[in-house]
Amino acid sequence: MDPSNLEKQRIPEEPRYLDFPHSKPGSGLNKYSSTLTREHDFPAAQAMLYAAGVPNEHVLKTYPQVGIASVWWEGNPCNTHLLDIGKEVKRAVEKQEMLAWQYNTIGVSDGITMGGEGMRFSLQTREIIADSVETVTCAQFHDANITIPGCDKNMPGVVMGMARHNRPSLMICESVRTRSCTKKKPH
Repeated sequence: MDPSNLEKQRIPEEPRYLDFPHSKPGSGLNKYSSTLTREHDFPAAQAMLYAAGVPNEHVLKTYPQVGIASVWWEGNPCNTHLLDIGKEVKRAVEKQEMLAWQYNTIGVSDGITMGGEGMRFSLQTREIIADSVETVTCAQFHDANITIPGCDKNMPGVVMGMARHNRPSLMICESVRTRSCTKKKPH
């Protein structure tokens, strides 16, 4: 192997995205969001969408709306970075001429709760995550959903939510675990 190639591998590069051909705005990909955005049936909803950042009527009426759900929270190394990944996903979705709405759901760390009273809540988080994904997607009339779970209960929870709302969905599984240790102090 050429040593210069090995050196090049150590240099981080900017992320690259594949640019797939896609349907243009107004093509019917806004099947669910058009309930709120067509004509003037829901003026309060349209006013809220403009206030949330929709720039103009063309975008409001023709762009599909994609919910981006991350199981972000700071208290678990599997989840701390998911907010940043969600922001990157949002930018990529917007480049494809779609509206992207980022939100989060809950998570509980099995590693932290194991062996304590907190463990009673671990398994049920799967249902709460599924409820969150289903609720936001359906209540906000999102046309599609992208979920970003961390680990364990997060993954089945987001998949359950996606199955319930039955809209185009993608799960980006991202978990980073760093090595950790504790040092026992001599007694």
